[in-house]
Amino acid sequence: MFTKPISLIGMAGCGKTTIGKKLAARYNFIFCDTDILIEKKFNMSLEDIKQSNGYKFLRREEEKIILDLDDIYEIIATGGSAIYSAKAMTHLKTFSTIIFINTPLEDIEKRIGDAAHRGFAMPDGFSIRQAYEERLPLYSHFQDISIDGSLSVNESIREIEDLCF
Repeated sequence: MFTKPISLIGMAGCGKTTIGKKLAARYNFIFCDTDILIEKKFNMSLEDIKQSNGYKFLRREEEKIILDLDDIYEIIATGGSAIYSAKAMTHLKTFSTIIFINTPLEDIEKRIGDAAHRGFAMPDGFSIRQAYEERLPLYSHFQDISIDGSLSVNESIREIEDLCF
């Protein structure tokens, strides 16, 4: 039996939004994507926000958005850089199970390419590999559960169901 909301963390391209939407649809759960909330707040893409205000601004806005969330949302897909805010992650832990979609770097690179237009909240010139290596310990630190991000969407959902329902 589903006991509490789920927050999905992981790199861009790991499947947080895809898995989150499909899982929410299957159970008629309320879904939230923090990247979409940021874009709606500014009426701009993440990349445009980053280019206009810098990646640190984007991270601060992500933190604010997360701090405003509560358990009304049953499935939350966070931005890939959510883990840079211990305050935001601690808040998510108060009401949700944090699931890290642990996806191999090679899969991430295939799925997103160079991330040039994804609003990647990293300094300009930072590679996907550099971001992955920097973020991996943070994802591991904040996770409650880790799933294999190289699985198909349906296999990932089954794994979440087995662990959380």
